[in-house]
Amino acid sequence: MQFLCLHGAIGNIDNLSIQLAPLQEDLARDCAASFHYINGLVQIKPPQGTNIPFPPPVSGQKELKANIWSYTGFEEYFGAGPHYRWAEDGGVAEESMISRVRKIPVGQNPEDVMRDLAGDREVVWKNHVQVMQYLYDTLEKNPDIGGIIGYSEGASIAATFILDEQRRQEETGRERRIKCAMFVTGWPPINPGKGIVLADQDDDLIDVPTLHVVGANDPFRHGAYALYDVCDPDTATLFDTGKGHTIPRSGLVINELGDAVRDLIAKSEEES
Repeated sequence: MQFLCLHGAIGNIDNLSIQLAPLQEDLARDCAASFHYINGLVQIKPPQGTNIPFPPPVSGQKELKANIWSYTGFEEYFGAGPHYRWAEDGGVAEESMISRVRKIPVGQNPEDVMRDLAGDREVVWKNHVQVMQYLYDTLEKNPDIGGIIGYSEGASIAATFILDEQRRQEETGRERRIKCAMFVTGWPPINPGKGIVLADQDDDLIDVPTLHVVGANDPFRHGAYALYDVCDPDTATLFDTGKGHTIPRSGLVINELGDAVRDLIAKSEEES
């Protein structure tokens, strides 16, 4: 199966392909899967010279390591440019979200955390129609694509697209192309008219098999769990790397993740 791969905010094809290279090599051993990468539509620059303190520790741990907050500045994390993101929100989201994520109350469920993070700020997605059409056009040009992989913001975009495909099938009978998805440290889908899609307040459910790669040390992990909650519990699988807001790149975890992707593909073939 070929997967369409969507990078995170302030990312690009080169950086994501480097991050996914070990997994891609593992899946290539038995020709289980191949990857197709595209850039987001919005070109941006990483914040310059920003010193980021550690977030509050996970319960039972003294400090967090191996996540984006351990860097002294964003430049080292995001790599060489040009950089892109998917959703055009006027640039209002980043700083408010960074400040709020360090104040997440302990013990809340993922949906409550997402509501706290969003606050009373209106969800703005100016280029929603353009992004969805860009993904449809990409599928038309690449008929072998049957799955989707999204990292961070790319996971939210991928989830949003799956729901859009579901809607189009119901309204027009158009055959759906995406049969399964892997979400890496992602957030829930977005309804441009309502905001973040959450399991306890929305009827939308992602019904294709999904694999959710999460990190116990990820300060954004509540978003990944909220995304898991809007997927079919019968075909959704959690894969905890024990790391942070990163993609696994070495060790036994790569072989285990590769096998998890193979299981994901097998589930999608059973469903179709």
